[in-house]
Amino acid sequence: MKREVMKKFLALFITYLFTCIPVFAQTQKGNLTGQIIDAETRTPVSQATIQLYTLPDTIFAQGKASDNQGKFQFKNLHFQQYLLKISFVGYAPHTRFIELSKAHPNMTLGALCLTPEAILLDEAVITAEAPPVTVIQDTTVYHTSAYRVAEGAMLEDLVKKLPGTEVGTDGKITVNGKEIKRIMIDGKEFFSDDTQMAMKNLPVEMIDKVKAYDKKSDLARMTGIDDGEEEAVLDLTVKKDMKRGWFGNFIGGYGNQNRYETGIMANRFSDRQQISVIGSANNTNNQGFAEFGDAGQGMGGKAGTGINTSQTAGTNFTSTYDKIEVGGDIKYGHSNREAWSKSNTETFLQNGSSFKHSQNTSDRNRHDFSANFRLEWNPDSLTSIIFRPSVSYASTENFSSGISSTQNERMDSINHKESYKNGTSTNVRLKGHLQFNRKLRGKKGRNLTLRLNYNFDNRNSGQQSNSQTRFFKNDSTDIQNRFNDSHSHNNNYKLQLTYTEPFANNRFLLFSYSYQHRIFHTQKYIYNINEEQDYQPENCLDSLSNKTKNTYITQELQATFRTIRSKYMYNIGFNVEPQLSATNILVGPNSHKPLSQLVWNFSPSIDFRYRFSKHEQIRLLYRGKSMAPQAEYLQEIIDITDPMNLIYGNPQLKPSYTSRILLFYNKYSPNKQRGLMTNLSFNSTLNSTAHRISYDDITGAKKTHMVNVNGNWNIYGTLSFNTPFKNRKFTFNTYTNISFQNLIGFASINKDSSQKSKTRNLNLLERIGGNYRNNLIEIGLTGSIRYGVSHNNIIEGNNKNTFDYEANTYANITLPWDLNLSTDISYNAKQGYGEGFDRNTVLWNAQLSKNFLKNKQATLRIKIYDILKQQSNLTRTITANHTQDTEYNTLNSYFIVHFVYRLNTLGGKNVKNKRNKMRFNTHTNRNHLPTSLH
Repeated sequence: MKREVMKKFLALFITYLFTCIPVFAQTQKGNLTGQIIDAETRTPVSQATIQLYTLPDTIFAQGKASDNQGKFQFKNLHFQQYLLKISFVGYAPHTRFIELSKAHPNMTLGALCLTPEAILLDEAVITAEAPPVTVIQDTTVYHTSAYRVAEGAMLEDLVKKLPGTEVGTDGKITVNGKEIKRIMIDGKEFFSDDTQMAMKNLPVEMIDKVKAYDKKSDLARMTGIDDGEEEAVLDLTVKKDMKRGWFGNFIGGYGNQNRYETGIMANRFSDRQQISVIGSANNTNNQGFAEFGDAGQGMGGKAGTGINTSQTAGTNFTSTYDKIEVGGDIKYGHSNREAWSKSNTETFLQNGSSFKHSQNTSDRNRHDFSANFRLEWNPDSLTSIIFRPSVSYASTENFSSGISSTQNERMDSINHKESYKNGTSTNVRLKGHLQFNRKLRGKKGRNLTLRLNYNFDNRNSGQQSNSQTRFFKNDSTDIQNRFNDSHSHNNNYKLQLTYTEPFANNRFLLFSYSYQHRIFHTQKYIYNINEEQDYQPENCLDSLSNKTKNTYITQELQATFRTIRSKYMYNIGFNVEPQLSATNILVGPNSHKPLSQLVWNFSPSIDFRYRFSKHEQIRLLYRGKSMAPQAEYLQEIIDITDPMNLIYGNPQLKPSYTSRILLFYNKYSPNKQRGLMTNLSFNSTLNSTAHRISYDDITGAKKTHMVNVNGNWNIYGTLSFNTPFKNRKFTFNTYTNISFQNLIGFASINKDSSQKSKTRNLNLLERIGGNYRNNLIEIGLTGSIRYGVSHNNIIEGNNKNTFDYEANTYANITLPWDLNLSTDISYNAKQGYGEGFDRNTVLWNAQLSKNFLKNKQATLRIKIYDILKQQSNLTRTITANHTQDTEYNTLNSYFIVHFVYRLNTLGGKNVKNKRNKMRFNTHTNRNHLPTSLH
C-alpha cells in the first residue's frame, strides 16, 4: 500500500514538472559580462553584489554575485538602457550606464575596479559594518568582522559563535543540521577531510568570510548532474592583505598542573599557490588533528574525552598552473589518552527493566601517519583528468579495566564483573581515485566520464583479556583468561562509465553503469591462556574462532534526466542495482556452511530547486536507497566469545529500503541584513535490520538476533533567523530544532524470547541570542532550553523526561595601553537524567592580553579555565532497546600564560599606512544615482 501511494506521488510530481513549471521560462536577447577587482591589490572581489536597473524608470531587473574570480554574467537581457550598480562591504559603490541593442547585443565590460573606503576618525580606522550572515542561493556566508573573538583565537572559537552552528565535544561540526565533512581555503582543500586540523590551528585574524555550502562530487562538477554524493563544507576566504607573502603564528604557553601548549603555523597564500606548515604539542586536550586510521577505535574511551597529550605536524599545499592543479597534505600525529567513565544503562524488558552500572578506566597510546595527494589536469579544453591517491598508517596500544554490576527491577543484584584488557593493533590503508572526463564534440554538455576507485585495508590486532563474573542468583563464578588474535584485509575496486547527452533547451540525459567487486577476509582465533600467561596452538578454541571470506559483487545502472532554467532546475533519476553477497566460512561454528544472496535494489531520486531570486530559494529532494544486509549478518552465529553478550545472525534477512525527503527554504534581505533559513527532513526505512535481544534474568546475559522490522522513521527540522536592530549595533538570532524518532525494537520476555516494542523520542531545542558591540566592547548573551522525552510502550512506568537549560554570556573589552579582556560564563542545569547525573554547573573562563612590539606583532596573555572548578561531560544515548547516561572525565580548572608572535599578519605596513590615510566622502558616487536608488 505504501509503495502504491509513493508511485502515485512520483507520477503526479513528474507530471507537474513537465506541464506546469516550464511556463516560467523567459525569452530574452542580450548578454553582459565583466570582472570586479580591487583597485589597489588588483585581486578579484568575490561575492560582490551586482544589480541591473532598467532606465529611465530605475526598476530592478536582475541581480547576481561575483564568483571566486570576481566574474559575473547576465544572460537573455532585453535590448534597452540599464544602470549597473556594484557594491560590496568596505568598498565605495561603483555605477555605470549600459545600453544593449540589436547592433550591440553582447557587451564585455572587462575589469571594473572597486576602491576601498574608510573613515579617518581620531587616527582610528572605522570600516563599514559587515552583515553577520548573508545567503546567496545555496551558500550561507558569515562575515567574520561581525563576530568578535578573543585575541589570538582560532577558527573553532569563531565557528561556535556562528548562528545555526554547533561544535560537539568530539569535534563534529554541524551547520543547520548538516555535518561538515571538509574545510577548504579559497575553494581549495585543506588537509583533506581532517576538519580538526583547521579548527584548532587556523587563526581567526586571517579569515575574511566563512562560507557554508554543499560541495559537489568530482563527477557532478564535470557532468553538471547531481549524483547525490555532495558533502557539506566550510570554505574560508583569506583576507586579501594576507596574500602578500609568508604569515603565521607562533604560540608557547605554560601553566599550573604542568599544563603546556606550543604550536607554530606558517602560511603563504596567493591566487595560484597555497602552502601551510603546522606543528603543535600540548597536554590540554587540544589534539589539533583527527585520528587518521581506524585501528584502536572504541577500545578504552571516546574521542575527545579524558586527559590527552598530543603532538602533531603536517603540511598542506596547492599549486595551480595553466593546465594542472596539484595539491595534497602530509601529517603525523601522536596522542596519549588517560580516561575514565561511568554510565547507567536501563534495558527495556517486558516485566520492568534491567539496570547496569559500570565504571571504566583506560590508557591509550596511538601513532598516525597519512599522505593525501590530488592532481587535476586539463591537457586541452575538452579533457579533464583527476587523480587522488592516499596512504595511511595507525598503530595503537591499549590498556583498560572495568567494573560493572547489574540489578533487576527490584534492585536485586544479578551479577558483578571485573575485567582487564591490553593489546596492540595496526592498520594500513591504501586508496586511489582516478577520473577521466571528455567533452565530446557536437553539442555543449555532451560528456563521457570513466572512474576507477580502489581501496585496500589491512588490520592486525592482538588483545589479552581477563575477566571474573559472579552470578548471585545461582551462586556461580565464571573466570576467563584469553588471547584474541585478529587479522583482516579488504580489497575493493569499482569501475564506472557515465555518458551525458544534451537535448532540447538545457535538458540533459545521463546514463551510468558501474561494476564493484569487494573481497573481505577476516580471521579471529581465540586462545585460552595457561598459568604461565602464554597461549599455545593446542589451546585454540575453535568453537569461538572464525575464518571467513565475504564477497560482494554489485552492478548499478542509472538513468537521470536534468532540466535547467533561469529560475528553476530539477533532476529525476532511477537506479537498478543487483548485488550478490557470498560468505565462505572455513573455521568456527559456521564452518562449511556457505551462504549467498542475490538482491535487486531499486533507487529513485528527485531534486527540484526554484530560485525566487539570488537571495531566496526553495528545494525539494527525494532519494530512495535499497541496501542488502551485510554478509556476516547472514551467518547463524556472529560472535559468542563473550558469554554475557551473544550475537546471532539470520540467513533469512531481507534488504532494507530507505526513503528520504528533504524540504529546504532560505531567504535573505540584503537591505535589512535579515536572514531566514529552514529545513525539514523525513526518513523512513522498510525492512531495517534490528537487534532482537532476549535477557536472562538469572545471569544478566544478553542474546542478540538480527531480524527485519518495519516502522523505523524520523523527522528532523530546523529554523534559523537573524537580524540586526536599526542602529546595527545590536543583533538578534534564534535557532529552533525539532526531532522525532519512532524506533522499533524488542523487550525481553525471558532468556529465549522477546516481544516487539516501540520507543518514541522527541527532542525540542530553542536557542535565542543577541549581542551588542561598539568600538570598545562587545557583549553577547545566549539562552537555550532543550527538552527530551522517551516513551516505550512496554514499560510505561519508566519513561523519561529530561530538561537541559543553558545560559551563556561573553564579553570582549578593549582597554587602554593595548590591553584586551575577554571572559565567558556558561550555566548548565540538567533534570531527569537520574541519580548522580542531575546537576547544575557554572563554567567560567577569562583571558587578559597585552599587545606589544612593532605593529602589535606580539601578545602576552594569561588564560584561566574553569575558574569555579565545575567542568563536567555528560551524554545521553537512546535506542529502541535501552537508554544510557555516561559521564567522562575531562580537564578541570587550570591557568596558562601564553606568548604569541604573529608574522606579517597585516600583509605589510605599506598597505596598512595607505589605508590609514584614506578618507571617505559619504556623498561620493551617490549624486550620480537616480533618486530611487539612494
